[in-house]
Amino acid sequence: MDTLLSFKNVDAGYGRVKVLSDLNFEVYRGEVFGVIGPNGCGKTTMFNALIGLIQPTKGEIHFDGHNITNMSANARCNLGLGRTYQVPRPFENMSVFENVLVAAVHGAGLSEQAARPECQRALEITGLYDKHAVRSGELTLLDRKRLEIARALGTAPKMLLLDEVAAGLTEAEVQDVMALVANLKAEGFTIIWIEHVIETMVNSTNRLMCMSEGTDLLIGDPREVMASEQVEAVYLGVEEDE
Repeated sequence: MDTLLSFKNVDAGYGRVKVLSDLNFEVYRGEVFGVIGPNGCGKTTMFNALIGLIQPTKGEIHFDGHNITNMSANARCNLGLGRTYQVPRPFENMSVFENVLVAAVHGAGLSEQAARPECQRALEITGLYDKHAVRSGELTLLDRKRLEIARALGTAPKMLLLDEVAAGLTEAEVQDVMALVANLKAEGFTIIWIEHVIETMVNSTNRLMCMSEGTDLLIGDPREVMASEQVEAVYLGVEEDE
């Protein structure tokens, strides 16, 4: 397997509060790697440590052959890390296309002329091209989620970090998101996907990691992970036998 990302014995947190504790995992190039765990287990902190919003106090993070542990967030973006956020916050008075253009110019460092075809491709991949001229503040929640992904694509990522893109959507809309993730994988993107909608984690990921108390509790086949007594106890609130 071609490893694109690895966390090696990583501790990280906020001030004196340690959230991640000896976190170890690898993500292979071209896979969809799902992450689950109860609230407060460190999923978002893991993303923050990965993109450089916080620095590990122990361990190393390697991405695409580079030790990025102490790199700035901008340098990591330039290497190919693109992130979405659970609550989309587009520039609401700008068009859909303009939102992606900002990401391409300031994230990928492209000139406006060079960025335009890349923005068009991002909107085509996410199914938003027909709405490229729509003011982003007028979009539905599903399309705002699509735009959040398109903006991440505008930064020319090798790896996409998806943070609960299915949250708050209807069952039919969740299916649309799953189809979009499959399309992104087919386009060659490597994806880490944090999600609480279990259907997406079982049916749309290659491997699944359950986090607990800031560390990797279990990593493996999604169905086997979800069937684990450890995961049931920690994530689903099922008590283990004494």
